[in-house]
Amino acid sequence: MRAITWTGCALLALATGCSQMTAKSAPPWLQDSLRDGSEAPQLVIVPAGVGVVGDQPSGVSTDEGPRHEVVAQHSYAISATEVTFADYDRFALATHRTLPSDEGWGRGEQPVINVSWDDAVAYTDWLSEQSGHRYRLPSEAEWEYAARGGTQTHYWWGDDYIQGVDHCDKDIDGCPSGTALFHPGPVGRFSANPYGLYDVSSNVAEWTLDCYHDSHEGAGESMAPRMDGDCNARVVKGGTWMNTSPYVQPSIRAGVEPEERVRTIGFRVLREIP
Repeated sequence: MRAITWTGCALLALATGCSQMTAKSAPPWLQDSLRDGSEAPQLVIVPAGVGVVGDQPSGVSTDEGPRHEVVAQHSYAISATEVTFADYDRFALATHRTLPSDEGWGRGEQPVINVSWDDAVAYTDWLSEQSGHRYRLPSEAEWEYAARGGTQTHYWWGDDYIQGVDHCDKDIDGCPSGTALFHPGPVGRFSANPYGLYDVSSNVAEWTLDCYHDSHEGAGESMAPRMDGDCNARVVKGGTWMNTSPYVQPSIRAGVEPEERVRTIGFRVLREIP
């Protein structure tokens, strides 16, 4: 199990009563062993239930509405953090793929960047073959349902931005020590949301399965990916180290060409639970 730090929880406690999770209170998790002797990324279990996706058209961007209810009929597992360079490089070396550039920011526990949508899908296919379980990218609805952690507020901790909980807005003061970076930082250095996910508001944006639509019109309550839109662009979710505070809400979304490899986009993986 990867060691995770808790630098943001003390700040969150001042406003919400958050306390550092213990083994007893931590969300359930699993980690598959792979055939090559290594381990897959650590996963947290997201429970079945009802949630929301999106915001109103008057939100920070016009493609976030309309907000709608979604229903997760089954639990699923999703990586606690974004896939790291350590995780991805193991796959790339095993499959003789070119290692993505780290822009000089380091590898190891840094989130992998400069990977295309196809690269991310290939990694999930490799995890499936190596583990014997079905791995894939999450749909947009699955990503946002997990990122909200059972909440329906603007951020998973409430309606108001709190500096340092899961993001450092460098335009305002109060970032925790060592988090005011002008590049992504090691995964898991802020607080986890109630479902145990880290970095949904920070580090890098993340690929999902969905073809892009310019709104949520017609989305319905299904958690399945929307594959009837503009498949020349795939939906990317989540805040980055570059974003100011309004642009790190879980409803934030963008359409990006799937062949793009950029320093602001990585991904996390979903593992289906039979």
